Amino acid sequence: MTEQLQTAIASGDIETFNSILSEQPELVNHVFEKENLTPFELALNFGFSKLATAVSEAEGFDINHNGHNPLRLAIDLGYLELAKQLLEQGANPNYRPTMMSSALLLCLDNEYFDLATVMVEKGAEVNIRNDKGWTPLIWASMKGRVKAVDFLLKHGALVDICNNDGWNAVTGAYFKQRLEIVGKLRSEGAVFSAKFSEAAMLSAFKNGHIKLAQELLETGLNPDVEDEEGQSLLILAIEKGNRDFIKAVISAGANVNVANSSSITALSLLVANDDYEMVKLMIENGVDVNLVSNSSRSIHVASKLDHLTTAELLIESGADINKLDANDYSPLMVCAASNSVKVASLLLKNKANTKLKAAYRGDAREIADKNKNYFVRKAIDEALENVE
Repeated sequence: MTEQLQTAIASGDIETFNSILSEQPELVNHVFEKENLTPFELALNFGFSKLATAVSEAEGFDINHNGHNPLRLAIDLGYLELAKQLLEQGANPNYRPTMMSSALLLCLDNEYFDLATVMVEKGAEVNIRNDKGWTPLIWASMKGRVKAVDFLLKHGALVDICNNDGWNAVTGAYFKQRLEIVGKLRSEGAVFSAKFSEAAMLSAFKNGHIKLAQELLETGLNPDVEDEEGQSLLILAIEKGNRDFIKAVISAGANVNVANSSSITALSLLVANDDYEMVKLMIENGVDVNLVSNSSRSIHVASKLDHLTTAELLIESGADINKLDANDYSPLMVCAASNSVKVASLLLKNKANTKLKAAYRGDAREIADKNKNYFVRKAIDEALENVE
């Protein structure tokens, strides 16, 4: 009898199908072994929607047949009216096969929003999780499906549910650069998962989303967070030259005595930029003005580049003007080698030691002379005359 039943279905013969069922009603849920399909599935796969409807209306039809779910198949193949009918007959809108998406997610993926609305009205759970813990909102956010996100938020989707890996919809949306969706989720109160919030802040800053990075920073995230190369947020901000964000990071309590991957301190980077305001802010927040920076100090940087006002600030704040760098150069010697007349005069005014010598190079006057930096040599000569 099963062969006759299969033949009737394959030919779309409703009359014969009904006749067979009248004799053996239990066949309505039969699974054909070779195809591993039920009569409903077989009929719908052949495109016989009227026959499939007849199957669904037959007495004893298992509307929630495990592993052969009629509702999910109807949605998958686009038979939306049949899907609505199945829901009215009591189909479970939350059926979800192992390792497969829910029927609701299938609707959203195909943008069947009218049907999705009916499903929610019939009890579909908008926060249903799959085997990996993904909710429809996490899926829609990751995929950039704005309409689906709007639908889910309208129907009460929870924005902070995390998947099995610990991240939520807004985290996924951000790392896929779905910024419109990030905005929607954050306006609904979404926050980045604790496990990924620092990474999100770093990524936001690096990708130029400064407002988002600053908002995350203001939530109390660690301002000393480092990227995969060991660069701190403060170093990244300085190297990008974003002064407002530098201020924000310092105000958040960042360690101001950090260095980049080349061992150049944050202070030396700012001194090199001759950024008086930021150097002053660093000093006000406790930076060590004598901290070694790539074998020298910030005062050596100011000396080399002849940054007068920055050098003045460093000296006023306790910079040691006679410290030697890795080449045994004092700041005055650096001025002599670089022809930095203004800072040389400042150092001499502050009683820099003119007698310090570097191996094979001599003192500051000799270095200036060898490099033909006669204005620096003249300044040193005048200072020596005044001493005498």
